[in-house]
Amino acid sequence: MNQRVVSLGGNCMVALEMRKFFGIEAANLFDWWITPGDALVQLVENDFAGLFSRENLRIVGEGRSVADVRYGILHHHDFFRNEENDRVEEIRQPEIEGNLNKLAYLKKRWDELGRQASVLFVRWGWNLPEPLLEGIAREPGGGDPARLIAALDRKFPQLEYRILLMDAPEAALEHKKLVYRNTLEFTEPGECLDAANLAWKDNTPIFARVFATV
Repeated sequence: MNQRVVSLGGNCMVALEMRKFFGIEAANLFDWWITPGDALVQLVENDFAGLFSRENLRIVGEGRSVADVRYGILHHHDFFRNEENDRVEEIRQPEIEGNLNKLAYLKKRWDELGRQASVLFVRWGWNLPEPLLEGIAREPGGGDPARLIAALDRKFPQLEYRILLMDAPEAALEHKKLVYRNTLEFTEPGECLDAANLAWKDNTPIFARVFATV
């Protein structure tokens, strides 16, 4: 495949289904974070500055996840959980350092996208109401797909790319670089999408039908 396919979130369901359909093995920055649209735009605009800074990390939901309170994202898979009740009890410095090393590695891969022939960015959802992020201050409503495209253009001025945006009618945009899909239009009778259950049997065929159109 000459075209690289890269997840832009908003959660790990996207990366999982992309790997199944496109045969992707390489990880990318947004694969395993829960990233509302505003946070996505800010991260791209700021070139991921300040991620995994200790002062920005908070355990939320009685240990159910770790939030970055600067950007308003969840590092749901980046910190140790106890075996008893699957909760994060403490943010340890060695884990922060390990995540910073991983970030640097994946950030280099992100930077190298500018040398690709073409890239398909894939994004599911936009506002992503997330109870664990309630009360965390982040830019309200300022990060829309138009700003995302502008930020990507600044980052990768020579790159040919498209964005596949799914199930985000509040963020749909008429633009030559954006392809919008409603997964309901690719759902057979008796099927449904379940973004909270990565093993749900209907997710894969629905995503496969969408991916086959781009």
